[in-house]
Amino acid sequence: MALTAGLAKDCNPNSGGIQRIALANVADITTISQTSGTIDTITMNGAATFFEIQVEQDSAEWRENGELVNGSLKYTQELEFYVRKNNATTAAALREIGENLCGMVAIVLDTNGLHHVIGWSENLQLERPLKLASEAQTTGKELTDQAGSVITLTAMSDEKCYPSSVTLASLI
Repeated sequence: MALTAGLAKDCNPNSGGIQRIALANVADITTISQTSGTIDTITMNGAATFFEIQVEQDSAEWRENGELVNGSLKYTQELEFYVRKNNATTAAALREIGENLCGMVAIVLDTNGLHHVIGWSENLQLERPLKLASEAQTTGKELTDQAGSVITLTAMSDEKCYPSSVTLASLI
């Protein structure tokens, strides 16, 4: 592919961080489609939905790293978030995420009001979804240390992540 256009400077606010995260089982998704580089349709099986993961403010991040390897593009997408508390409810939810060997798709709402779908691509569809890469749980050492888990989900694709006009509110 050759360059076909430049990129103009955008002077609008551009804040970091994620406001909301929702995950869905790959098996619960019927179709995802995009038009002109934006996902515009996500169809779920029956009454299946995305499940919101409520995280602490300023504790979630989505990263995408691209590289050219042996003439092939590879994008590694990572979704990292912190969940408070080391209790039975949190453990059960994190166990479901970790044991989801078929994978998940995430939709995140960033602090700029933009939605992104992670774990799907036009070329590979749902063949390389998000899966647990790591979970690090701690009690902390001092009275004011955080006690909880840092979760990292990872997917690999041959395309950049797609923005979405489908909103979290319509999927939960």
